[in-house]
Amino acid sequence: MQQKGKIQVVRTPNMDAEKRYPFDAGQKKKQGELICRYCNAVYDEKHWRHFDDLNPAHIDKLTKSVCPSCHEIRGHISDGVLHIEGTFVKANQEQIQGIIANCEAKETERDVLNRVERIESNKNEITVYTAKNTLAVEIGKKLDSAHKGGKLDIRWSKDDKPVDVRWHKDI
Repeated sequence: MQQKGKIQVVRTPNMDAEKRYPFDAGQKKKQGELICRYCNAVYDEKHWRHFDDLNPAHIDKLTKSVCPSCHEIRGHISDGVLHIEGTFVKANQEQIQGIIANCEAKETERDVLNRVERIESNKNEITVYTAKNTLAVEIGKKLDSAHKGGKLDIRWSKDDKPVDVRWHKDI
């Protein structure tokens, strides 16, 4: 682990790639001292958590920071990529969007950092970028079980690269 300014550099297992988190730059912080300026998640007991019922007077005492998920969203760094392809996409776009939203809501309730970063749509393809690889896999599996006849392909990377999930169905 190296210090570069106010950013902590965390080495991944292959020692070539780096993940940068602008919070907790090697300094000991009090519990619950940080709050994400974008999603209002609170860093408490070494975890980012939801605090929906946080006292507004207490929020002013927290230091504004950026959680790892918001940092990745702004830097376009994704741990999971899901490609939904085929003529089925154009005809059933609303259903697909609903499955994506339901999976994201379920996973975000469990882990505040596990969320959809962005969605890009084309004529016959939807590409979903997720903050964690498990969400991309979960959405792909839900699509495959909800709409029989599609082909699901999950490719886990050997390095510290995103998982590539592809689901294809033609009408």
